[in-house]
Amino acid sequence: MEIILVAAYLLPILFLIAFIGYRGKKFMIYLLWGIVATIPVNLLFPIFSPAFPTLPYSLTVSPLVEEFFKALPIIIPVIMGVKNSDEDLLTYAMAAGIGFSIIETWTVIDPSALQLTLVPVLSILARSFSTSLMHGCTCGIIGYGIVLIKNFDRGALPILLFGFYTLAVTIHAIFNLLSEHYQLIGTIIDLIFPVVLFFFLLTCYHVNLPILFKKTDSL
Repeated sequence: MEIILVAAYLLPILFLIAFIGYRGKKFMIYLLWGIVATIPVNLLFPIFSPAFPTLPYSLTVSPLVEEFFKALPIIIPVIMGVKNSDEDLLTYAMAAGIGFSIIETWTVIDPSALQLTLVPVLSILARSFSTSLMHGCTCGIIGYGIVLIKNFDRGALPILLFGFYTLAVTIHAIFNLLSEHYQLIGTIIDLIFPVVLFFFLLTCYHVNLPILFKKTDSL
């Protein structure tokens, strides 16, 4: 049964390495940051939750706080003038998000469920995979705002980051809403959507879309 638990934690990391690749020690540093980021997030939950007394924290406080702390290690270096390639930036952003999800999965999984039939085991693996990929992708969305400043004035960085942060928070909240209130249909969507979003992000990071659209407009 311990193998199932290990698989639940490592499955998203293996997916990330398979489709993006392992990029050295920094990969592990960003993964570790995602794990550490759960500490301030959990400390701030009870402080911010009273601000939304009529709404569940999973739709309000959770997306707002989690996306902020997950993205810090990719935002701070760019503010300090550190440059990374687009591919590295996607890897680091995904690693931070997936690192965060490892602890979240650990707090949610009930080991006793692993003693039951194959169905709960598969549901645990599916939840681990979809949730981890969602956390990685929302962090990657914020990172894409950093990629876009190469095509705009650096003064646009705050606006771009805020816009992509808002988008990441919205997607995170919708993901939580579907899983908590729409049962089977929500679960199915939550399994498919992060995968689609991941490959869309992969395309965005590898194809210079702003320049591509500029060329199209000039024709």
